[in-house]
Amino acid sequence: MNIRKAVPEDVAAILELTRRRIRWMDEKGLNHWNKLDYLEVYPELYFREHINSFLIAEQEGHLTGALAVFNHNSFWKDAAPAFYLHNFVADAERPGTGAALLHFAEKMARAQGISRMRMDTNLRTHGLSAYYEAKGYRARGLVEDGPYLGVLREKFLDRDNPPYDGAGFFDLGALQEADFQLRLEKTAAADPVKGWVPAYHFAICSLEGEKMGSCDLRVGHNERLYFGGHIGYRVEEAFRGRHLAARSVRLLLPLAQKHGLGYVLITCNPENTPSRRTAEWAGFRLLETAEVPAWHDLAQQGMPWVCIYGYSLAE
Repeated sequence: MNIRKAVPEDVAAILELTRRRIRWMDEKGLNHWNKLDYLEVYPELYFREHINSFLIAEQEGHLTGALAVFNHNSFWKDAAPAFYLHNFVADAERPGTGAALLHFAEKMARAQGISRMRMDTNLRTHGLSAYYEAKGYRARGLVEDGPYLGVLREKFLDRDNPPYDGAGFFDLGALQEADFQLRLEKTAAADPVKGWVPAYHFAICSLEGEKMGSCDLRVGHNERLYFGGHIGYRVEEAFRGRHLAARSVRLLLPLAQKHGLGYVLITCNPENTPSRRTAEWAGFRLLETAEVPAWHDLAQQGMPWVCIYGYSLAE
């Protein structure tokens, strides 16, 4: 495989590869590029104007991948020195092309003294998210741009990029407000077979120790959590009306940040108005109302749709 800087004569081949990739995604039911009108957002003129920022991969005389490398991206508010990766496309029939382009870009960054790699990926493309997670590109926050809902991702080249649960369970200080506390009842280890991530389970208690409800924080990102959420909560009826659930959620956000989750999701039944108000009161934004896959526990329990609320932990 040959990787080189793109030239203006490569634009037509990049566009054709992109069209083929869109057709392939449509066949697989991954139609997010068509939904977002990718080639209208990024028309031929865009590629011609930015062709000097592209790397391309070639095999046997055919273009098999392309990747744009920029020095800035408006989605990232801190504008830290980094390589910002964009317009990444690879031939589905040429496995390894994407990994080779990423490796080349990272090597180029090191040569220029750049220690951060940054990108944004579609929040709803779970398989692709898992791919980038495996490559060390950790979630750092959420970004919304019109119909596009993305995850900001970052990889450090000068130090390890541990998984979100890489530090294990933290010893917790006081998680409390003036009139209630969260008391850790137990922690649960991951179960990769079931798709469960590590989790903290708390009791919502009065300062005197009377249990008023419960909440939990799940540490990680995967497709199951997209529909099931990172935080769950329940308040006993006798103690409702004090925003205990929403306030508990707010107490858990620093712990989620400590684990480096980047963003947190809460999901609930669209007909559960109190739960939806709790998410909103806690500062979460409605991202979408999504159909739950048939394989998911929620669908099997009779919940075909969920409201998905998100909170970005990006600074």
